[in-house]
Amino acid sequence: MAAKHLITGATGNVGGELVQQLVDAGQDVRAYIRNPDKASNLPPAAEIAIGDLDDTEALHKAADGIDVIFFMQAAPIPAQAQNVVDAAKEAGVGRIVVLSSIGTVVHPRPLIGAAINARDDVLRESGIAITYLRPNAIASNALWWKDTIDAEGKVYIPTAPGYSPPIDPYDIARVAATVMTEAGHEGHGYILNGPEALTDQEQVEILADVLGRDIECVLLTPEQYAEASLQRGTPEPQVRALQNLHELFRAGRAGILSDDVQNLTGTAPRTFREWCENHRADFVPTA
Repeated sequence: MAAKHLITGATGNVGGELVQQLVDAGQDVRAYIRNPDKASNLPPAAEIAIGDLDDTEALHKAADGIDVIFFMQAAPIPAQAQNVVDAAKEAGVGRIVVLSSIGTVVHPRPLIGAAINARDDVLRESGIAITYLRPNAIASNALWWKDTIDAEGKVYIPTAPGYSPPIDPYDIARVAATVMTEAGHEGHGYILNGPEALTDQEQVEILADVLGRDIECVLLTPEQYAEASLQRGTPEPQVRALQNLHELFRAGRAGILSDDVQNLTGTAPRTFREWCENHRADFVPTA
């Protein structure tokens, strides 16, 4: 009997790609989503379950009959991870594939990496077979630049001159689909990145070239960026965690390259330019 897969975060950048890829491969998929209005964005062959990671009743119902769970969160909250573990145990789920972060395995850990690692500890202690997917920078984070590009034609960069190798969510999903449908990945962790390390300025230049427009890079220190975020009303804990991450990127500690994507899937990951070309429409100015 074919395995049945439960995908949390099924309408997100990674989860949506994963649902589509599994369905295209003929796999049995249940998509766990918070907003039923977004169900129309998913392939018709995917079964829909409605709920969130705090809704234990919905989680237990969604996990029933499932063999493998893909688990991702908007924020690394250990209590939500425990909810998933409890639902998985009750349903007899054998494996969980978790979207983690490279920040959990670099030392000293960034603040965000430490928070994700604390969440991952809940999974490690569960007794369930876990596979850890640890992406570095994600190409779709470039969408965070859209507002200032629209409003000012600028991107504010607090990470220069550091490098990072952005990975397309499509490729994260390819790896997830591979490890969910193959045996032998239990207990393993994989570092996922794009094929080349780029500065944020280089990423902006590529995006500008694809969009056919001028975009100015404004270089700030992590401290300056943090102060501007505080003035905009961003909560201080979030600001300081991001400032810490920017400092590590600026120091060059994110420029790590692994070939796990190609080794696992047999195909090299897409370039950042390819992501930009495939998502050009996402940068169309809003009215």
